[in-house]
Amino acid sequence: MLSALLIAMLTAITVWWLLIQRLKDKPWTKQGVLPTSQETVTSSAPKVGLWVFLAVVSSLFGLFASAYMMRRVGHGGLASWQPLDEPNILWINTLVLVIASGAMQIARNRIDNDDLNGGRSYFLSAGLLTVVFLAGQILAWQQAHANGNVGADNPAYSFFVLLTAVHGLHLIGGLFVLGRTTLRIFRSVDAANVVARSRIRTSVQLCTTYWHWLLLIWLGVFALLLST
Repeated sequence: MLSALLIAMLTAITVWWLLIQRLKDKPWTKQGVLPTSQETVTSSAPKVGLWVFLAVVSSLFGLFASAYMMRRVGHGGLASWQPLDEPNILWINTLVLVIASGAMQIARNRIDNDDLNGGRSYFLSAGLLTVVFLAGQILAWQQAHANGNVGADNPAYSFFVLLTAVHGLHLIGGLFVLGRTTLRIFRSVDAANVVARSRIRTSVQLCTTYWHWLLLIWLGVFALLLST
């Protein structure tokens, strides 16, 4: 119960911090040339596609969570649930992912203000921290395995690997896009091409939304694992 409350507090603090960062950017005070209708459609299409994809991802994890809870209570006459001793490194991994999401938000704020030099280091740091998170998840698997949490009679370990692996695969996919965007930032940092900078801003915004969403999903998954 205490662990679940800590996760809930961490989630609330994360959402609050992200909102503060967005308000500091003061989007309502920005001035500039209004885009044409075609540019608006072109820039909005990837955002709509991303939100549709995130809805599918959220539904997938929702189904996993439902299966997890049904298996835990022995639905269908299955064998009793053997609780998993979650590795302590998961707390460190969670903190790393929170910092990565924060770095991504700072990068977005600076790049939205046309500061590619100031934003690229934070953007790159977010990617490196995500790699550290994934490496930590692999260590968590190894620790859980070393504690003897394996075998057909322990589905808790199987669910642990499944949930963390699927979440990790989504982050790996995001790293591919992040890498391409990072290359664009470094190539255009000294360029005066307005269109190129606009595309970079859109890519960074999409990456930031994706990272924040996967952070919230991970906090949910972590709370679910700790609750059992």
